[in-house]
Amino acid sequence: MKKLYNKAMELYRKYKEIFWYLVVGGLTTVVSYGTYALFYSLFSLNATLSETLSWVCAVLFAYPTNKLLVFENHSKNILLEFSSFVASRVATGAFGVAFMWLFVDMLLCNGYLMKAISSIVILVLNYVFSKLITFRKKKEKTPDPVTENTQICVEDTEEGTK
Repeated sequence: MKKLYNKAMELYRKYKEIFWYLVVGGLTTVVSYGTYALFYSLFSLNATLSETLSWVCAVLFAYPTNKLLVFENHSKNILLEFSSFVASRVATGAFGVAFMWLFVDMLLCNGYLMKAISSIVILVLNYVFSKLITFRKKKEKTPDPVTENTQICVEDTEEGTK
């Protein structure tokens, strides 16, 4: 049993970010799908408007959960980061709205089925944008061995001439 636990923990550590992204992405999808159902069914709004409003709700939920739980980002530049997050979500949100307009409003496909398909594509795209753009880890500046050695040699030479 301990061996199984250790293996599970090893896998968790290795895939922690993806695990949490799937959890948070799943919850964001629930928020998006739930609010879509609320706007589409309860308030009888068309699919395009329902998708737009559900997108706003999902983005407001997704930013802090992705920042803190998935990418463990503690950047102080929240305005720039949030702007980047929203910009990437605008791109995927526009895809979602266009997708729903085409398949539900124009081709009269089932709104819930199309929402599910759209959500899977958006989940993948959002991870890529968040990972590569919004929450990318800054590379630590490693000293250049040539420059560092040159500096040491210059200092040694200067000391030798004194």
